[in-house]
Amino acid sequence: MKMNYLRWMLIIYIVLGTVMGISFSLVLDQFIPIPDQLFLFFMIASVFAGALLGSVNYLIYYYFTKRFIRHVNLVLNAVRNGDLSARTTFRSGGMIGELNKNINKTLVNLERSQKNILHDDLTGIPNRQALQQRFLEGEESGVHVLLFIDVNEFKRINDTYGHVMGDEMLQSIAALLHEAVKGSGHVYRLSGDEFVILQKIQDGESADELCARIHHAFLEPFHQGGHRIPVSISIGVCEFVFGQKDFVSILDEADQEMYQAKNSRKVRLQS
Repeated sequence: MKMNYLRWMLIIYIVLGTVMGISFSLVLDQFIPIPDQLFLFFMIASVFAGALLGSVNYLIYYYFTKRFIRHVNLVLNAVRNGDLSARTTFRSGGMIGELNKNINKTLVNLERSQKNILHDDLTGIPNRQALQQRFLEGEESGVHVLLFIDVNEFKRINDTYGHVMGDEMLQSIAALLHEAVKGSGHVYRLSGDEFVILQKIQDGESADELCARIHHAFLEPFHQGGHRIPVSISIGVCEFVFGQKDFVSILDEADQEMYQAKNSRKVRLQS
């Protein structure tokens, strides 16, 4: 609320208080006659009391309004900084209470929309846009590794068992990848049967060891819909430090390595 509105409110409160003071003195004189020599003094006192009462009411309104606005601004600043879970906790009834509820409903819808935008509909894990946002906001220190993962011959699964089974397999693969890096990395689905794992290189585990751990998770066939479905993957690796390379370059480098790994696997199978 702009300050000129608050000044107008002060003027209105004082004017109303003054009018009430004059009216009070005039009406009271009809029931309790006031001596003429005291009437002017009584009216001035009533006007002063009315104006004072109006000023006190304005100060209460001003304090309450500014407190509410300050609280809402803190919530909105938190939202602007990325905390979509921020909510107003100001307790009030009437129009302020209704406004408070509407603000929270808007923030809930915004959080849901943001979650839908940044998460894959099928698997529920973060998507490519979430990965890009991670790089835009990334100010993390240390060496990180991006694993570009492609499911080998996934089209054959769709052709053999149908697309419904294929979707269920993608959900199971996403869950397996998430479990394999639980607590240490983040899994993203780029599109189709392509996934990305982003993880900081921890002491005692290299990128090669991480790849070996992921491959090991796929040694056992998947049990899906009464079928035993073996799945293998090809992994491309790119080690980087946030800020030294852009997202597209890192993803492309890992993508190229993934295709080299896939082609090497085809050569091994043919031989």
